[in-house]
Amino acid sequence: MAIFLLWLLFFNTHSCDNIYKFFDEINENARIFNSIGADIAWDASLEPNKEGLAERAAKYQHKKISWQHDACRTLSAMHQRLMLNTTQERQAYLLCRGPKYYFKEAREMSNLYEELQSIYSNVEVCIPGSKYSTNLTEKEDAILNYVSKVKQYLNIEHTEYDSIISAKMSVGRVEDSLLCLKGEEDFEKIMKFSRKPEVLEWLWSVWREKVKGMREPYKRLVDLENKAARRNGYKDIGDAWRDELEIPDLRSVSRQLYNAVKPLYALLHGVVRFCLRRVYGDVVDERGPIPAHLLGNLWSQQWDSLADLILPSVINLDDRIKNLGWSVWYMIKHAEDYYISMGLPAMTKTFWRESVITQDSHKKARCHGTAADMFKNGDFRLLYCSGMTFEDYYVIHHEMGHIQYYMAYEKQPAIFRQANSALHESIGDAIMYGVMAPQHLHRLRLINDSELFIANKSHKDKLGVTENTKSYEDVFTHNTLSTTTFNENYNKVTPKYNTKLGFYEDHIKANDAKLTKGVDKDEILDLLSIDDILIFKQALNKLPQIPFSLLMDEYRWKYFEGSLEKDSLNQEFWKMALELQGIVPFSHRGEEYFDIGAKFHVSDNTPYIRYFLSSFLQHQLFENLCKAAVFGYRNVKQPLPDTISLNRCDIYGSKCAGKILKDIMSRGSSQHWQQILKETSGRMEISAASLKRYYQPLYKLLTRLVVKYDIPIGW
Repeated sequence: MAIFLLWLLFFNTHSCDNIYKFFDEINENARIFNSIGADIAWDASLEPNKEGLAERAAKYQHKKISWQHDACRTLSAMHQRLMLNTTQERQAYLLCRGPKYYFKEAREMSNLYEELQSIYSNVEVCIPGSKYSTNLTEKEDAILNYVSKVKQYLNIEHTEYDSIISAKMSVGRVEDSLLCLKGEEDFEKIMKFSRKPEVLEWLWSVWREKVKGMREPYKRLVDLENKAARRNGYKDIGDAWRDELEIPDLRSVSRQLYNAVKPLYALLHGVVRFCLRRVYGDVVDERGPIPAHLLGNLWSQQWDSLADLILPSVINLDDRIKNLGWSVWYMIKHAEDYYISMGLPAMTKTFWRESVITQDSHKKARCHGTAADMFKNGDFRLLYCSGMTFEDYYVIHHEMGHIQYYMAYEKQPAIFRQANSALHESIGDAIMYGVMAPQHLHRLRLINDSELFIANKSHKDKLGVTENTKSYEDVFTHNTLSTTTFNENYNKVTPKYNTKLGFYEDHIKANDAKLTKGVDKDEILDLLSIDDILIFKQALNKLPQIPFSLLMDEYRWKYFEGSLEKDSLNQEFWKMALELQGIVPFSHRGEEYFDIGAKFHVSDNTPYIRYFLSSFLQHQLFENLCKAAVFGYRNVKQPLPDTISLNRCDIYGSKCAGKILKDIMSRGSSQHWQQILKETSGRMEISAASLKRYYQPLYKLLTRLVVKYDIPIGW
């Protein structure tokens, strides 16, 4: 309080020059605290239980909270006395927004955060009676054998509860000599690989058995966060999270964006469901939601691993990377090369020296992809235990986009060395659309000459539809089913398995014969060009993330504000998943579970709406970059020429496009993000228009499939 009174006296008697000096001091202190915090966070990621780390973190928190409270009290008084200019007002807002913690609360919150992280990061399950193996087929067989033995032991026929029971029995078994699954990476690999429902059920169930312990500590964490948020004028912590994005009525805006893209998502959902029925039969309802465990992903947020079930032929970029003999460092250098080609800077010497890309020397590292700004001269780092897949190649580009942002605004005052989180998430993904252009895949030798230059064929006559058969909305409205209650759908699509083994194999043949009756298989193959395959697989990866990302925060916002039924928190989660994603669990999920906690960002206490908004912003950015590359200048008003489709736009080497990115990123948070977008790209609102233009070829393809096979749309 004494410091506060001294500053008031100081500003009553001194000139504006002293205010500038005061802000210089605030920014220098902010930089120092950010640097110390970054060091602690980096060490915690590499070795969570490192000796002395907790004491360092406590000392840091105590000093930072005390400093920030004093600074914000002074800034509040200066604001009320109209002593600040526009730039200073913005710095004061950015420094003092968000929940306001006292030290004791911050320490308790840190302990709860560590407890949640420990539950999530330390998931490990060993399969009884198995032997250690790294082979995915052997892992799949071991799980299948274990589930079968449990069923025999219990003397029961196959029901929806087999996997639940075997999951409960296997949780907690950890023996080095057994085949063990450690962390989300191991679970995800088999989820993507396996096509056996019993295996997928077991994996899906075990993961949620292991993370359900987050339920109580998470509630205590939210209670603390709500208290701190209300202390600083927010309704709850969700209100504080939304404030960071600086979008008035964010909830309404998010729903409008979701509704704009829902017709396209529903088309994809319907076609995927149709194809899954060919494999799994009546386990997948013809007109209802899709069982979540069958979508090739622990969280049903990315479906690209199903491409081989849906597309007659696929381009396996993972195999091609392996055959070319790439290394992780090679992938990082190629990602860097893309940014450099656009006139953006190379990674720093510190990046190459300090980044961690394997667990070889950091066995305890929490390897979720992270780009770190250490707030020291040129010190930017990557933490990512990378494999050798195209998904890893994407993550590297994504995280390098964050680092390009850090480098671009490094010269800004410390408080401005940040950006709207949705915009920050969009840079690397916008670049990745350029990487996915066939021309660049050819440049990387991931597709060959004939694949690049093969002409796109017209399929309108073969499929008996014209170019203007139906619009997005026509197809969606015409095929949408009337909405039923959650319980009706839930009971309707809960799998009813045949008691004999081989049930699924029997249905593959029966359904394949029924669904392809009168259809020439070559006709389906002819339908797909290289462009079709690439954009279809891209859509399977990207589009399901949109409803998933909205679900993650719409649910948490309701949780934070207390508007969910306290006795049915988990059931409420699945009601929302049904509404937004069109998915259901394969069996009843009781209130002992905490299924939203199955995703890393819940234990990490990270808002997710940034990824939802980024899904739209990244397409807007890419379209602007594409136009700059094509026309040679920014803020192009006219559409792309008919000869250039957005999904084939090659921006590699475009210095004009690079200047747009640098202009956006170099401003940090010195301006409102909408003003930055308006000045650098000509428009300031988030829209679904660019996304829909990008996927226009896919929309046409999906529409043809829907019309050809009379595929129901909706759930």
